Amino acid sequence: MSPITRTWLAFAAIGAGLVHLALVISSPAPFAVVLVGLGIAEFGWGVLTFARANLPAPRLVRVVAIVPLLAWSLLAVAAGVFHTPWLVTSLPLMPMAVAGLFELFAAAAISVHLRRSPGVVRPAPGSARYLAALMGGAVVVGLMTAPALAGTESGRHAQPHGSHDATFAPASSVHPGH
Repeated sequence: MSPITRTWLAFAAIGAGLVHLALVISSPAPFAVVLVGLGIAEFGWGVLTFARANLPAPRLVRVVAIVPLLAWSLLAVAAGVFHTPWLVTSLPLMPMAVAGLFELFAAAAISVHLRRSPGVVRPAPGSARYLAALMGGAVVVGLMTAPALAGTESGRHAQPHGSHDATFAPASSVHPGH
């Protein structure tokens, strides 16, 4: 697999992991346990993917990337059939959709990688191309992850930053003179 694609997969996994971990606080306990495990696994796999030259456990990851999408779809159907809207409202649409897009990208890229001949070795990209692709991937994942995180309960209660309020005064120091 190209180092560029591998880094994009790592970015996508870390983005999905962050979103899933941010959803934990507003989720019912059974969902929260699953989201914690999934978020830690995605984040960890993303870090491993950055650190290694080969994809760690690509067949397993391809399945794990699809299972949350299927589970979320089944929850939506169950909420409609059993008239229990809390099943879906506890997992907000925007963050789940962004995490789902990251997971679909990972599953598709890994599937393409697994279908290719294992003996084909591709030349490494030039450093300028690699850095441009690395920056592009980081920007895309950041632009998708930031609004998704803002759409979670944690994001709703985050300290406003980016506003330049003239009336803002920092808290006074507990220890005078420091």
